[in-house]
Amino acid sequence: MDAKTIKGLAIVSITEGAKLGRVEEVVFDPQAMRVAAVLVGGDGQTFAIPFEKLTSIGADAIMVDSSQVTQALSQGDTLSGLPSLRHLTGLKVVDEAGTLVGAVAGIDIDGTTGRVLTLTIHKGGVMGIGQTTTALGVAAIRSIGAELITVGIDAAVGASV
Repeated sequence: MDAKTIKGLAIVSITEGAKLGRVEEVVFDPQAMRVAAVLVGGDGQTFAIPFEKLTSIGADAIMVDSSQVTQALSQGDTLSGLPSLRHLTGLKVVDEAGTLVGAVAGIDIDGTTGRVLTLTIHKGGVMGIGQTTTALGVAAIRSIGAELITVGIDAAVGASV
């Protein structure tokens, strides 16, 4: 599942039968290569729900057991230093030989575990015409920094589209 599909989904409490808000952002743990949490906006506030507290992800909503799974956000908490989907999308990807592989266009995750499966990398082209798309396996990633993602030399597992 493309992580972008999570954004905008309603968060629904099974116990209370209530909509808690909508997903505004997806936050990743780059060390574990998985979704750490979703940031939810609702009733004029933003809060986090750890990925492991999500009961299921459907086409129209994400289900949680109750509103008790929500966590307030504060400066300096563990989530504040983690990269978001917005931050990761567009990051340049460079291999260990110093060759630009492209830029992150999408992140494919396992909807059950939150594990990152592949990064979709686009390179070149104008308005999508003539660009190459590469699926990059997560095992190839060496590091994720503020400005770049570095990967092994033979990182590409996909082909041009």
